[in-house]
Amino acid sequence: MQWIDFQQTLNQRVQEEQLDEEQAKARNFSPKGHSLVRGAVGSGKSLVLRDRVSKILEDGLTSVLVLSYNRFMRFWLESSLQKQGCNVECGTFHQWSYRHFEYKYREDQEEESRKKLVKTAQESGLKYDAILVDEAQDFYDEWFQTILAVLKPETNSLFFVYDNTQSVYGQSHRRNSGWTWKQLGIDVVGRSQIFDVNYRNSPEILELSWHLIQPALENVGLRSDKRENSPPIDRVIEPKKKGDRSSGVSPSLIQMNFSEMPEEIAKQVKQALESCPDSSIGILTHRNSRELRVKISEELAKLEVNHHAPQSSKERSGNVVNRPYVIVDSWNALKGVEFDAVILAGVDLVLGQHKNPDRAFEEMAGLYTAITRSKDHLIMLYQDKKPVIEQLENALTAEDQLMVV
Repeated sequence: MQWIDFQQTLNQRVQEEQLDEEQAKARNFSPKGHSLVRGAVGSGKSLVLRDRVSKILEDGLTSVLVLSYNRFMRFWLESSLQKQGCNVECGTFHQWSYRHFEYKYREDQEEESRKKLVKTAQESGLKYDAILVDEAQDFYDEWFQTILAVLKPETNSLFFVYDNTQSVYGQSHRRNSGWTWKQLGIDVVGRSQIFDVNYRNSPEILELSWHLIQPALENVGLRSDKRENSPPIDRVIEPKKKGDRSSGVSPSLIQMNFSEMPEEIAKQVKQALESCPDSSIGILTHRNSRELRVKISEELAKLEVNHHAPQSSKERSGNVVNRPYVIVDSWNALKGVEFDAVILAGVDLVLGQHKNPDRAFEEMAGLYTAITRSKDHLIMLYQDKKPVIEQLENALTAEDQLMVV
């Protein structure tokens, strides 16, 4: 059985990157002051952030810093901005903070180390006209305080985007009712925008992801709401789906032994690329499945399938969004990135049930994020029938819930 036939979905591929009315409004906020975009998955938050940079440069701000959490998003932003002729400083927070303050990744675990970073930044004399932050849901409070410390007070230009449903690296306190950005010295009153239209995913994939994440949201006290209700800051935005993105291809959940996965995945990827070579495929696993990723890469190499399979953080480089592209990596590493097709190997390794509800949420948020990397084709593989598989089966057969636009 062929898992992926790109000929089925070529007519539904998203080709244009034009901003809609709400996105354009956020891009064109005054360059001075703090601005926030919160939105549903696949709603164009990163795209607007990218275009916001050119707007800021047009308005005469020259010293501009663009930060993200993961490396792949950093390289997409950097290459996209260079293509537009925007000369700005780009980096992950860890790359940037090490370059300027010798702050190391392992220091994240100690609150005192993070507080020391804030003080170092305040005393550094380093200043930017404007700072833009992607994946803000994964930034520590102290990271934001560090950013504010290097922001010129005369411009005070901070623009950031986030989505609580993709919060896979902690910051659980921000999911609490009553928490506000003002507690960090960030004032976005009257300067925030909500995006709720999902442009990336087919309706079939989006419905699956939304049904799957609902119980996880409820277990940590997170409530979802529609944009029309002007939801408070602690609510998750319910996405709307694009009806014209449907090609009638449903996500697949397939059981097979882990030992069989690498060879079959490689064979299916080669076959999929034969249906349309100009395509992108993400082969994603749980972060703890390094050995599985290595074996998948070996099988792809045997079939002479050109691909990228990073073995360390330093190897996570380059723009992995532009077609054609095949990558093998953990799904946490590919937050923010999207592909024509995604194969999730070992979804049964997700700890959907855990004595710590925040840990359980982060696991399910990771799976939700992995599912929503796929634009048109989604294949999910598992070996053992664990509770998360039953959740996926229920989500696959649930009645459609989301509004069509």
